[in-house]
Amino acid sequence: MISAYVLIEVEPGLDKRVLEEVKKLDGVAEAYFVMGSYDIIAVIKDASKSDLKYKVSKGIRRLKGVRHTYTLPVMS
Repeated sequence: MISAYVLIEVEPGLDKRVLEEVKKLDGVAEAYFVMGSYDIIAVIKDASKSDLKYKVSKGIRRLKGVRHTYTLPVMS
């Protein structure tokens, strides 16, 4: 099982809505607004590699307003 931080770039004006939708997704333990190149950071905990890929590609990336994601698996 692995955990990961997912950095999310969002279309202007949709950040609040996207944050609320990300928080509702299965497997997302935490999600916050951040400053910099990305708008939101989400924490996915205790997922298998295939679950992590599915949660990002079929969950987060499919939300309306998400432009780009960058996934950072946590190293134990």
